[in-house]
Amino acid sequence: MKEILRVHVKEAGYEEDKPILKDTTLVLNEGETLLLVGPTGSGKSTFIILITGVLTNLLYGYVKGSVKLFGINPLDPNDFKVVPRYVGVVLQSHELQLAMQTPIDEVLFTLENLGFKNPLEKAKKFLKIYGLSDKAEDDIETLSGGEKKRLCLAASTVHEPQLLILDEPTANLDPWGVGEIIRYVREMKRKGKTLIITEHKPEYFTKLADKIAILENKTIKIVDKVPSEYSSYKRKYKSVKGTVIVKVENLSFQYCKSCPFILENVSFNIREKEIIAVVGPNGSGKTTLGKLLAGFLKPTAGKVSVFEEQPYMLDRKELLKKVIYIPQEPDYFFVKTSIRREFETVSKFTGLEFNELLSRVENWIASSLDDSPYRLSFGQKKWLTFTLATLYDSRIIILDEPTVGLDPSLIQKFFEWLEHSINKSTFILLTHDVRVVEEIADRVFIIENKSMREVGIEEGIRYLKQPVEEAVK
Repeated sequence: MKEILRVHVKEAGYEEDKPILKDTTLVLNEGETLLLVGPTGSGKSTFIILITGVLTNLLYGYVKGSVKLFGINPLDPNDFKVVPRYVGVVLQSHELQLAMQTPIDEVLFTLENLGFKNPLEKAKKFLKIYGLSDKAEDDIETLSGGEKKRLCLAASTVHEPQLLILDEPTANLDPWGVGEIIRYVREMKRKGKTLIITEHKPEYFTKLADKIAILENKTIKIVDKVPSEYSSYKRKYKSVKGTVIVKVENLSFQYCKSCPFILENVSFNIREKEIIAVVGPNGSGKTTLGKLLAGFLKPTAGKVSVFEEQPYMLDRKELLKKVIYIPQEPDYFFVKTSIRREFETVSKFTGLEFNELLSRVENWIASSLDDSPYRLSFGQKKWLTFTLATLYDSRIIILDEPTVGLDPSLIQKFFEWLEHSINKSTFILLTHDVRVVEEIADRVFIIENKSMREVGIEEGIRYLKQPVEEAVK
């Protein structure tokens, strides 16, 4: 069997004497699928940029050891230039990957850079494969998170690479999108392609993996099966009744007068100390609803009331006391270039002393004050946004795809944080993650076809599980 990748690295990282990977040896053969799991911040994404040469050639990192990829050395600047011909990479954060204004331009960008002749037909074909034909000319910023993920897949596979690397490919995708990814991976295997997949929900891909590796304590080790902590969860439900604090009455919203309505005639109430799960397909309006509740958007028709006030009319400081919105892309939440300055901003808004804020956070955050939040791993960024939201002491916390990028241990820690904080805040979780519905939600709403309906917990679980289970069979 032809060898595609050989890694023998003593250590690697961004700064000398601060290694992220150590004593890593790995061989991957043609047609094999490697499933790589590991805790949040363990170095999975670093491994990907190491083997593709990005770590040393673009990010000024260091590698002590050797990497062979399709017989070339990606660490060498000259060989690095040809890596894109062999490899397609879908990053965990789609916001860091997309560069052009429209989907058709994004896919064409890949083909034109690689010298493809008459690339337009091929670009259109791949947009159709990923269900984006009708949005080919739209501004990328108007796409939902899941649609952006599918665009990354289209742009990364349009040149039909021999090695496809998927970093958290199901993150931000609805269950139907997850099913598409699973079927796509199966099809790539059938065609003899080589794949590397990192995933915090490994059960999606265990049946398709030829090799399973775990990255722990800076080292990659091949294992026989995914460790049990990556597939076991504890169920728990609870019932809460309190005062109504959110009223939505006949809400309709469109982004412009000629734009289609995202939501139409939506009405519901939320009570204090509830944990609400809002689920639905990508592009159905979950994020838009979150921004309406948080006062970022003004209703086109109808009314949104938070503590009997319309959030879009409140000034910034008064709004933060009542409601805060945490976007699915954590980089969008940060406003400063260091964690220290983020805390100083919180201190300014809340009036709390800086040292008082530090006493309320975890040691790893308190010891990283001079670091940039943008340099953290995706999961660490997410956790920092949760921490900052808590420090603002907002009465309602809206979390958009909060579990994306969190390993199973952090998922459980997140649920514990929700339960610990429920006496002070009400939580609205915009999510595709069935674990949220199974383990922590008090109520579940489904957004579909511009409308919103409440369903029972069991129906919510079935709604999210069925499309994935059909694909995994």
